[in-house]
Amino acid sequence: MRRYLARRLGVLVVTVVAAVAIADVFLNTTVEGHRLTSAIGGTPAYLFDGFVRGDFGATFGGGCLPRGGVKLPDDRVKPCASYPAGEIADLLRKRVPIDIQLLLGSLLVGTLTGVVGGRICATRPRSAAARLLHVATAFQLSCPPYLLAFFVLTYFAHWSGMVLRLPFVSGQTDYVPLSQNPVRWLEAMWVPWLLCALPLAAFVLRLTDHTMREVLQEDYVRTARAKGLSTKRVTNRHALPVVTPGIAAMTGVNVSTLLINVAVIEYGFGIPGFFRTIHAASLRGDVPVLMALVIEGVLLITIANFLADAVQQMLDPRVRLQA
Repeated sequence: MRRYLARRLGVLVVTVVAAVAIADVFLNTTVEGHRLTSAIGGTPAYLFDGFVRGDFGATFGGGCLPRGGVKLPDDRVKPCASYPAGEIADLLRKRVPIDIQLLLGSLLVGTLTGVVGGRICATRPRSAAARLLHVATAFQLSCPPYLLAFFVLTYFAHWSGMVLRLPFVSGQTDYVPLSQNPVRWLEAMWVPWLLCALPLAAFVLRLTDHTMREVLQEDYVRTARAKGLSTKRVTNRHALPVVTPGIAAMTGVNVSTLLINVAVIEYGFGIPGFFRTIHAASLRGDVPVLMALVIEGVLLITIANFLADAVQQMLDPRVRLQA
């Protein structure tokens, strides 16, 4: 197992370095206008400074204006997020933990919701709950998260709702750090968690439902039932562990899509994560910030896939035999 995970870790490290190198060359040639040979020659120094010395450069700050643009009206919530001038490493230390909070919460909510819903659909396929879950899954798979976020903010947020202002539904700029007020932090995060998690929950539900139905027809499951074990015990002890490795693999693969949802939700709800700076950095052509966004995204995706591989290695004997 250790050799297998070491090989996987080595592949992921190479993937991170290659992706960051390609992004550095691309941004320096397209945004900064450097020659290809010059951009390629400067990439090793950037990789060394960033990954060894922790120096990712500096930014002059950014806001909602393109270069040479006019000032935007002073609304309560800006259409894009500004960020101060300073070292990129400082921005990463302040904002990446917020991204991780939103990502981990969404992963947990989406995976657990999908597993529970898939279990209901597999064990009670003709029940009203299963039919309702199938309809909700079909709706969610056809509805982008930003549309649901717009719907919640417009009609139900506690200060901007046009239909019903619910005090426990967070709105824009409601984020409070966990260390400052845990209750306010949870109140501000639970709706973004749910909106980010719904697409993942729909995928996991369908996978769990389909896989568990097949597993429940296996001979060893029928034998367990013939011995008098309850349906709940058979499902939880014999069927669900077989389904779990596939769920872990699918969750790892969908982290890249989940990061897009995180960026959209941060932008809409005014959560001060690092992904919220994408729009402003793109308008400004701020290469150091764009490179930091690439590095964060690549690292989060590769770490998630490594953890998914580790879960498969521990739970699936077929993977251990192949390793």
